[in-house]
This record gives sequence, structure tokens and C-alpha cells, in this order.
Amino acid sequence: MKEGNVAGTEPAYKADGFVKSVLGTLPEISDYRPLSAALARAREIGEKDLEAAIKSFVSMPQSTRILANPVRYTFPIQCGSDEMTLKVRGFAIRGTLDEDEIVRRDAGPIDVFFVGLFGRRPGTTSDGIDERAAFAAFIDDECFGAAGLCKRPSGARPVDFQAVAEFVRRHPGIGPETAMQAFLIERKAAQAARGEIRGINEDRDPAELLTELIAIHLGNVVTGAAAIKMNRMMAADDSVTAGALAEGARGIFASIRDAQRPCFDAIYSALVDRQVGELVGRILQVMGTIQTHHGSAGSNVVARYLTALHVGNGYDFFAGAHMALDGDRHFGAIHDMTRFITELQGLSVDDRNDAVRKAVIHGGMPTYGHPEISAAGRGNELQQDPRASIYVHPLFDAIDAGELTVTPEAMERLRIAQRIYCIAFVEGVKKPDRIDDPPLRLTPNTDFGAWCVQEALGIPEQDRTFLTYVFRGFGWMMDAREQLQQKIIRPVIPPAPEVVPKDAGDPTIPQIVVNFHNRLADGSGFAPS
Repeated sequence: MKEGNVAGTEPAYKADGFVKSVLGTLPEISDYRPLSAALARAREIGEKDLEAAIKSFVSMPQSTRILANPVRYTFPIQCGSDEMTLKVRGFAIRGTLDEDEIVRRDAGPIDVFFVGLFGRRPGTTSDGIDERAAFAAFIDDECFGAAGLCKRPSGARPVDFQAVAEFVRRHPGIGPETAMQAFLIERKAAQAARGEIRGINEDRDPAELLTELIAIHLGNVVTGAAAIKMNRMMAADDSVTAGALAEGARGIFASIRDAQRPCFDAIYSALVDRQVGELVGRILQVMGTIQTHHGSAGSNVVARYLTALHVGNGYDFFAGAHMALDGDRHFGAIHDMTRFITELQGLSVDDRNDAVRKAVIHGGMPTYGHPEISAAGRGNELQQDPRASIYVHPLFDAIDAGELTVTPEAMERLRIAQRIYCIAFVEGVKKPDRIDDPPLRLTPNTDFGAWCVQEALGIPEQDRTFLTYVFRGFGWMMDAREQLQQKIIRPVIPPAPEVVPKDAGDPTIPQIVVNFHNRLADGSGFAPS
């Protein structure tokens, strides 16, 4: 059921002062200053060289209140005859909303966006307005309005589906990112011609600026979803007219709005090329919501850097961050995995295993390892990002319940992915000249889970990065709001102690990680259990 408005009623976000009092609320900034304390101590003990080194960093605020993802769970796991200790990371948004809540479905996208943007959980205003419902309605109307189905709260113009259709007809088979970037520049040029472009800086009214950023982002999202739908239609009938393409794309959003469902269901429907049901919607929503904020990722660093420079307009803010997200370090890993598995499909079993071992040894294994955590090693202790397991967990549930059938073609590729897991992590790899040493093992990262889920759901390869963009865009907005209050450009900085999540003894994430590991290690994998 739709989280926001009921058709025919006045949206709650239009109540007097709601947008100003909620969207204009900036989160608290961190007063945690570990470098300042270290500098004072260096002076106290007369360490001049240390004092000089620390001075080069203290001009910028020294901590963040958005995200912390320390090792949160430690437990044993069996890899053949070897017992490994997994140190699993976990995150919390602003120390207020834990990823466990997302996995248990106690929190969804609106909760995560609200906490990340405003620094608190939604409540009820003095006028009795449900803040969560009102914010959900605001997001829905901005998205459906971008599709031309209602008035947009921002007042921005809707997406021109006819123009998008003509673009897709000229460039068939393009990924959604190309259409998004092309029309982002079109909208920037149109607003500049009207004299309406304003920069991102701390002099802007916070509510007005956030409204503008949401409008730009959701305009991009609608454009990307439209391009996905149009390409599917053209693949089925390359003679389809631009007008029919435009109507087909608009129809995705219209059917979801008519059913009083959240706008994100239209995104999921575009990805799977049918009106999404509750089951597939849950799989994609968990995966997307978890990806909303990843504070040290390169795209987030670009978003912060552009904000620190007082970027001249919001269009460039999203274009720059999106281009970083499209790079080989991010989206490229998913595409690399597709290419690698396609290569493996053409090999014999023995040659396939050798190719995987070679990739592990030489650091060329896509979707495995991590540059900032100890996800590779020869000891009996490794760190792991739990997101791959979290993404696949509802997929396993759907397969086991008989509510999702994986095609034979996808199952073949998933079995290869499973074999990669067994070689890279369960068995490990030994070099001929280090045969007496423990094997080198790698743990999978977030992209492994994203690849597996979308392969099982039959999402075309060129569309497999769109979901991340949809949700990560809200994470960039969270970064921008913090960056306007305190300049944090560095990708990894100490979080304020109060936002660091503790292990509260909740078994949800450990159980999911262990189940994921056992299914892939014992061979059952993606077959119904």
C-alpha cells in the first residue's frame, strides 16, 4: 500500500510550515575532535615533528555523524576442514537506524532517507502530522510528478518522455546512465536559459536546496527507468514508434500510482519488465535501501568535494558523483563479473577452476576483496562485508518457497558464481612456491551479491547498476548537507563515537551470513532447498 497520500486527499506535506520545518532541519554536526586532542598532547610532550604533521589535518572537521561501519560481529565459520573466524562489518545511519532493521523490514527507504537527511527518526508534528507519511508523500509526488502524473512539490517540469523516446530510438541498447546524463545536461541548459540556476552553498535556504536536489535526482531516476522500459520495448519490436515508447514508459509509473503504491515500485517494475509483486519488490527494496549510503565510496567523496567547492548547480553535483559511480572501481566490478563468467562458460571444468585460481592469486577476481578492509589473507581470520549475504537472503527465501524460478541460463551462470565462491573463499588458493603456507582466501564484496540477485531476476546486464544510482543519490544528498556544515572531503575519517553501532546481540546478520556461506559451500546454492 502506498506510504504517502491517498488519492484525492490533500498531501500532508502541504500543511503550513511542514516543508520548512522538516526539510529545512539540518542534522547536528559532530563535536568529536580526535586530532585536536592529539595535537594538544604533542605540544604537551614537546613532539615538534608530530605536532607539525597533525597540524596539516586539523583545519578540517575530524569526524562524521552520518555513517560508521566497524566490525560488529565475530563468529566462526567452516571452510572445509579449516575453521575460520569472520569479522563482519555492520553499519548504522547516524547511530540511529541499524542495518538489522532494514533486513528485518522494520525500516524501509523512507526511514533511511529521513534519518540520513535530518539526523533523527520521523515523529509527529505539533499539528498531528505523521512526518514519515508526509515525507513519503513528498517523495512519491515528486517522482510521479516527474512522470507527468501530478504536480511536483518542487514546481519542476516533468520529464519529456517523447524526447527520451526519440533519444533511445537513435541510440538503441544504451544503459540508463547514458540517457540520465544526456537529459541532465538538457535540463541544466534549459534552466540556465531561464536564469533559474543556483549553486550549492551554505547561503541557500536548506529546505529549498534539498527540494531542488530531490527534484533533480528523481528527474534522473524517471529518465533512467523510462530508458530501460523503452529499450525492452524496442528489443521486442524494433519498429515501435517513439510515441508508443513514451506511452509505455509513462504507463509504468501510472499503473503503480493508480494502485496507490510507492514510487519505488515503478523502478522495480522497470527493472524486471513487469508490474513488480510483493516478493520481487522486497528483494530489490532491501538491496537498494542497504546501498543508500556508503560513506567512503568514491562517488560519495566526489559529492562531498563538489559541495565543498560550492558547485555552481545541482545538475553538476549529480553528474559528477554519478560518473564516479560508473567507474571501474564501482559499477565496473559488476560488469567485470559478467565478462569473467561469460569467459568461464567457454572453458572446460579444469580450465575454469584454473582461471579462477589465477584471478585470486593475481588480484583480478571481480566482486571479491576490498581495498579498505581485511577481506583477503592467509590466516584463519578475515573481515567480511555482509551486504552480499543480505542481498541474496530474500532471494533464497523466494526460491525455496517456489515463488521464483530461475531460468536454466541464469542457473548455469549462478553455479559458476557459486564455484568461484568455493575456490576463492572456502578452499582458498595456494601458489606452487608457497605450498606449505595456508591458502590465500578472499571474501566476496557487495557487488557479488548485487550481481547474483540481478542475474537470478533476469535483469539485463546494461541495467544492473541503475538500482544503486536510485538509492545512492539520496546518500549523496546526506553528504552534501553535512558537507555544507563542515568540510569533510577525505574518504575515510573517524566517526563520532555516538554513531558507532555496537553488537546488541541480535543474531539476524550473523545467521544470514552463515546461511549464505553454507548454501554456497555445500553445493545447494541457488537451487530450491
